[in-house]
Amino acid sequence: MKLPETKIEQLTVAPKRRVLVTSDVHGHLGHLEKALEMAGFCRSDLLVIVGDLLEKGPHSLGVLRKVMALCESGNAVCVIGNVDAYRLHIIQGLCEETAEELWQYVAACRGWYGTSFYEELAVGCGHVLNCKEDVLQAKGDILDHFREELDFLASLPTVLETENYVFVHGGLKKQVVADDALCGVFELTKYDAFADRTPFVFDKWVVVGHWPVALYGERIQQYDPVKNYEKRILSIDGGCGIKEEGQLNLLILPHIGCSVEEITQLSYDDLPKVKALEAQEGDEDSLFISWVTRHVEVLEKGEEFTYVRHLHSGRELWVPNVYFYKETECLDYSDHRLPVEAGEVLSLSRKTSKGCIVKKNGVVGWYCGAFEELPS
Repeated sequence: MKLPETKIEQLTVAPKRRVLVTSDVHGHLGHLEKALEMAGFCRSDLLVIVGDLLEKGPHSLGVLRKVMALCESGNAVCVIGNVDAYRLHIIQGLCEETAEELWQYVAACRGWYGTSFYEELAVGCGHVLNCKEDVLQAKGDILDHFREELDFLASLPTVLETENYVFVHGGLKKQVVADDALCGVFELTKYDAFADRTPFVFDKWVVVGHWPVALYGERIQQYDPVKNYEKRILSIDGGCGIKEEGQLNLLILPHIGCSVEEITQLSYDDLPKVKALEAQEGDEDSLFISWVTRHVEVLEKGEEFTYVRHLHSGRELWVPNVYFYKETECLDYSDHRLPVEAGEVLSLSRKTSKGCIVKKNGVVGWYCGAFEELPS
């Protein structure tokens, strides 16, 4: 089986061709199909996928095969993501010593996402996984039966460069794109907090996924693409499959030579929708507790809410108990009160005794007014 190597490719796109860009589909075939439908994707368009097709969703194999078909027809190009590359390494290196670890991951994924890429492959060639021995026994048939799919993944470039834009899953380690040819695949696909950590100002806009955009925020929790004008970085990972209120983002470039201001966007999530029946004023002094600032001190424990001191900011607030990852760690919660007009449609994440946590235009927060549930 082939393993991915760092490859930088030049991408030439016809001047008037519309270009759609997404990333981090993570096995959510329905999200990808719905987003493309919303954008009116057609044979004259080009879809650029900025890595991480696999895992954290129910249909990794379905996503992979759809992308393969689109690439073969000339309708899409794709770069490799860290999860995609890592799965190839895991399968290639599977042996007696690593089978237990993979089995534990497969079993955990059943509870988290329903399945995993490896289990999808195993089931696809007639295997049932119930222990580490089953995992190991399936390897040979998987390598034989899914050779085309695995070779396609391994063949994906790490970086795609156009006249105005560069597409890479994690980020660039060097300021000049050509210099990244000497970097390893995982250096370019797993670059956490790239927009914050890179010291460079790039000549071209660098479009990346990998790091959910919500993690860049400290005041509000939002999932729409984020533009860093200072460094010329466009981050588009909407947290699909990773965050409860996450979404699949899709950029729409009218042509490959367009400016970043000409780019429009849409997103898709499968949260239930409600219509607000009352207006609500927003606030301007909110807090977002993310994975990178998750540590809290518990001050008062209640049945539904817990009063905490957020260690990163020093602020004190009530947090719904369902957002606690561990006793002193809280994940992806914001006390932001959204500005809402009567009649607006909101994505509903959670109901509580104090109101609802909803999403509006990519921003997550509280809505405490009356609402009407809409048909799915």
